[in-house]
Amino acid sequence: MTIEEYREEFLAQLRNNAQVEGNLNQHQFIKESVELLEKNEELMNPNIFHCNMKSRNRNLGFHAYAYGEADSTIQLLITDFVDSNDAGTLTNEDIRTLYNKMQYFVQDAAEGVIAKAASDESDYIIDIAEEFRQKIGNMETTEVTAFRFFIVTNKTLSYRVKSLEQEPLLGRPSILQVWTLERFYDNFRSSQSERIMIDCKEWGVDGIQCLKANIAQSNQFDSYMGIVPGLMLAKLFKRYQGPLLEGNIRCFLSAKGKVNKAIKTTIIGDSPERFFTYNNGIAVVANSVTLSPDGHFITSFDGFQIVNGGQTTVSLCNAYIKGEAPEGNLEKIFVPMKLTVLNFDLDDIDDPELLQKSKDDYNDLVQQIARSSNWQNPTKEADFFSNDPFHREMERLSLLIENQTPPKPGQINGTFWFYERSAHRHEQATFNMTTAKRKQWLELHPKNQVITKEKLGVYFNTLELRPDSVSKGPVNNWDLFSSKIVEMKKKNPASINSYFFRKLVAAKILYDKTDKIINAADWYPVGGYKAIYIPYTISKIISTLPEGKEIDWKRIWRTQEVYPSLAHQVEIVAQQTMEFLRKVSKGGNERTLAIKEETWKEYRKMPLTLTSEFLSDAVESSFEKEEAKSQERQTKFEQITELWSKYMTLGADYFKRIYEDIDRMRLLSGSEREVIRKAYLGIAKNTLSDRQVKQLAQVLDKLERETDYIIPKA
Repeated sequence: MTIEEYREEFLAQLRNNAQVEGNLNQHQFIKESVELLEKNEELMNPNIFHCNMKSRNRNLGFHAYAYGEADSTIQLLITDFVDSNDAGTLTNEDIRTLYNKMQYFVQDAAEGVIAKAASDESDYIIDIAEEFRQKIGNMETTEVTAFRFFIVTNKTLSYRVKSLEQEPLLGRPSILQVWTLERFYDNFRSSQSERIMIDCKEWGVDGIQCLKANIAQSNQFDSYMGIVPGLMLAKLFKRYQGPLLEGNIRCFLSAKGKVNKAIKTTIIGDSPERFFTYNNGIAVVANSVTLSPDGHFITSFDGFQIVNGGQTTVSLCNAYIKGEAPEGNLEKIFVPMKLTVLNFDLDDIDDPELLQKSKDDYNDLVQQIARSSNWQNPTKEADFFSNDPFHREMERLSLLIENQTPPKPGQINGTFWFYERSAHRHEQATFNMTTAKRKQWLELHPKNQVITKEKLGVYFNTLELRPDSVSKGPVNNWDLFSSKIVEMKKKNPASINSYFFRKLVAAKILYDKTDKIINAADWYPVGGYKAIYIPYTISKIISTLPEGKEIDWKRIWRTQEVYPSLAHQVEIVAQQTMEFLRKVSKGGNERTLAIKEETWKEYRKMPLTLTSEFLSDAVESSFEKEEAKSQERQTKFEQITELWSKYMTLGADYFKRIYEDIDRMRLLSGSEREVIRKAYLGIAKNTLSDRQVKQLAQVLDKLERETDYIIPKA
């Protein structure tokens, strides 16, 4: 796919989506821009809000805002959309005008003057400005280390634009990014976030002192131990912020945590030179490095990522920005670094299948390093990644012919809901196809039928009656979702099956329909709190159903739309949801209250009369449960059969080798080692039972998760 084809297809799809969703093309561009940046992990938990106002004779505006928990940043986005295939050029003057609108809002919010310029006292913009003001505070009490601004446009960036560097704003770094369709296109093609390239001389350092660890011969990676100047690390984070921590499986815990207080005390205390001794350091991965001629210093990094050490990095940056450390302290601080250089060259792979396999291998290795590096503060088992077996299974289920949707009236074939377990897999699937093939593939896997793993968590927790968690945004909702999935996998792995997948698709259809209903409602202002009204509305309806009754999810799946009585019920409850949240917030920030479980419990207790039409369309829960159980039985049979075949193919000698290894090293318990011994004897005699297959799978899983033993490849 060329950039011209990409641009044409993007705009055609956008116009079609706008028509389907009842949006103006401009508003659809905002929505899709936010979703793309969220998918690229540039924006965290964004909120769409159309702000266009005047204050102190200046134009203020933005189209979305967010607060980055990982890097303590306020983030604003504004778009510049021209509804034409030939949108023109984005100039330096355009950039300055758009950037000024956003930075002026931040300035006026910090000074507390937005309320004077607002149209009325109930204007939502006052709540947003007050939230900003409290977070910005002053340099002593601030929650904000930097500001990140985004301009998204379908214009082409002028060749005259040479730099996006901005002066500090309110004493903090101001980082501006411009995203064009060309940039999105390049990002999709690589399916990797833009790599951070570091030349040590640019940071006032000739090189990072290092020692190569020649502990094993491997063509997958090289390992080094290094010493990073604390001031350099602080400056790196000041410039790059969150993307520097990409791949880190733990969110940064705020400076209120005990670990961070200890780090801060050492930074600003009397003995900063002890930082190296006290601190556990950072774990870093890179695509490649350049060494000095003697091999003792790293002079540059390609693809620098911190996978553990976010607390250390952000604490150093905070002290640097706020000037908390006495003069000279940061220069005395050095940080231990464990570096893994991954020998993956993804840029030169053209074959789509080989490229995807290499990416999976790359991600697997990064994730294993990240997990292992976080042993001091153990990551929850729920911190699972795109390569986790659950996501692989969901992807497999989404492609099964049995999960092809029933054809709609007038159509010959149904379509598939594509589960995107990692960013851009849907777009990339078509990059090397001919125009005809791509059209054929997109007819079966349309863009509006993509489910990301983060959004799956939103639908799942809404059905689980946790709209408070969903209201925190997809990223912060992730912990609850993943912990529940881990629990499901432990308790009954067979429950993750086609029935489970189709019900979640039906939940997405209901979620999207609720979005449209609220968006079109007379009582809903553009840019309101729709993101919290949706999960609260759906969870309220489900929780109010009489015992033994359930929404007809099969009907939604079968017709691929929400049936009329349910849609009407949503209209009624959505307005009640808005009125409740507005009342309990007393004109304040509704989102702040919506994320509290107590708020949901209070709303859940409120009486609600369901319509007779909706109740008559509800189905018996027992029917749904029986179908789920039937699917579970089928899934268990298929899983056991597949594992039996796999183990028999691997052979007795393979498992005998594993048994002898772990018996010699005394890994696992004696009874667990005995499971493997009996299994290889059963394989040798062709008497391996279903029960033994299940036990063997559990023991191998524990062996891989809880020990350092590397299970040999077949």
